[in-house]
Amino acid sequence: MVILYAEDDIDDFDLFCEVVHSFDPHIECVNAMNGVSALEFLEECEQLPDYVVVDINMPAMDGKACLKNIKKDPRFASIPVIIYSTSHDQKDIDLCKELGAIDYLKKPNTMEEAIHDLSKYFKQTV
Repeated sequence: MVILYAEDDIDDFDLFCEVVHSFDPHIECVNAMNGVSALEFLEECEQLPDYVVVDINMPAMDGKACLKNIKKDPRFASIPVIIYSTSHDQKDIDLCKELGAIDYLKKPNTMEEAIHDLSKYFKQTV
């Protein structure tokens, strides 16, 4: 499994990868520092990622614009996109779901919360 995570905070990216690797160390996490970089990655990659995870607040292109661009491109529209953000604004949540995000997860305060939230997507059941 490959996860593209558009996140400008490298500490948040590292924590995300740590949680995902606790489920399966073979999952590949790829970082894009903003929405523009995420779209460039999708344009250039040989194999599309299994998931795209997007933060909302990023420079150059925010997560909402990135999500909108992914979902309007037929080559990428079928990739599940999860918003992973510190924003608890209901308008953000509603808009992202309208734009096609499969879920809107609020960044947690603890490792346990992160494991709980991300396990439903990235923990492989045997």
